[in-house]
Amino acid sequence: MADKTITERLQPSLLDRLTDHAPGAGSESREARVIDVRRLRDIIRRDLSWLLNTADMGSALDARAFPQTARSVLNYGLPEVAGDYSTVGRVERIRKTIRTAIERFEPRIDPRTLDVVERPSESRSGATILFDIVADMWAEPMPLELYLRSEIDVTTGHVELEHRA
Repeated sequence: MADKTITERLQPSLLDRLTDHAPGAGSESREARVIDVRRLRDIIRRDLSWLLNTADMGSALDARAFPQTARSVLNYGLPEVAGDYSTVGRVERIRKTIRTAIERFEPRIDPRTLDVVERPSESRSGATILFDIVADMWAEPMPLELYLRSEIDVTTGHVELEHRA
C-alpha cells in the first residue's frame, strides 16, 4: 500500500484513540493511529447519530436556576420528538433543535457552514420527517464537505443518518 501524504492523514477523535480494537496486540501500528477522509466521515456520521438519537434533559433541568445547563453536556442530545403530533411548526422546531445540538456538541462541524434543510417526504402518514444536513467538517489542510440524509420517525424518536456523496 502506498504511503499516504500528510494531507490525507487525519487523527481520530479521543474516543476512537482510546478504544482498543486489538486488545491482544502489544502495540499499535502507525496505520491504526491515523484515518483517511472516508473513515472521518463515517466517524462523524456515527457520532451525529449518537447525538441525534439521545434524548436531552431539557425538560428535567431548571434553566432559570441554572442557565448554563442548557449548553452543558447534561443537555446532550435532542428534545424528545416522539409523540410530537402537532403539525403546526413541528418540522421547523425539530430542524432548529437538530441544528442547535450539532452546533453545541459537534466541534468538528463548522457552524458557519451548517445547513439543515427539510426534504419532502414520500410517506403520507406524516410519521417521518426528512432532512438534509450539509456542512464543512474540520480537516487539514482544508475543510471537507459533509452531506447526510436524515430520517426522523416521530412516533419513536429514532433518527437514521446516511452519507450521500
